[in-house]
Amino acid sequence: MLQKLYEVDLFRGLPAEGFHDALSAALPPQRLPAGHMLFRQGEPAEACYALLSGSAHLIQQDLNGHEVVLATMPAGRVVGVTALLEEGAYSTGAQIAQPATALAWTRSEIQRLAKKYPIILHNALRVAMARYVELQQSYQDLAFHSVSHRLARALVKLARAQPARPDGGILITVTREHLAAMAVTTIFTASRLLSEWERQGIIASQRGAIAVRDLDALSALAAGDADPAAST
Repeated sequence: MLQKLYEVDLFRGLPAEGFHDALSAALPPQRLPAGHMLFRQGEPAEACYALLSGSAHLIQQDLNGHEVVLATMPAGRVVGVTALLEEGAYSTGAQIAQPATALAWTRSEIQRLAKKYPIILHNALRVAMARYVELQQSYQDLAFHSVSHRLARALVKLARAQPARPDGGILITVTREHLAAMAVTTIFTASRLLSEWERQGIIASQRGAIAVRDLDALSALAAGDADPAAST
């Protein structure tokens, strides 16, 4: 568990005793299934979480309940850094995308650690800036690229966070609803594109999952704009 903590972005640069302090201050490790909500948008930020394995979606919801996946956090990333503030609410929701193991710290404990080890606050700023850059990229994709590009990009990002299977394929546990949200499109459009890519042998659909058979072909779709006529 300590070795995994060394890889978490919020704690990079801590002295050895800092990692031991952080581990002892954490709540018991949690094994979380896909679909589990770590926290919801607007809830008081009472804890922050470090993903030791798996991944999580950061989700923004509008007043009508429509959801957009702003980013997908892989292992080694922290979510819920708002807990470092004296008070505040989560600006997004966080939902487990791939089955995960996570450590959590209460607001009081993560603030104690940050006061004792100022590098944590420095890292938190870097985390926030990285999220800002990712959000800028999402807006650029929405403004300048087709749905095909955005959907392929989302799949490639998820695929690269997973190990390859013995047959060379990569299995991604994700629903079409979440993929549509990540690409900022409708389920109908996402399903149409996925069906076409399946016909081409690039992917294979499974219940609640997508098997990527040809990552190179999918990456080419993500790098280009192969379907400019696709509806947004």
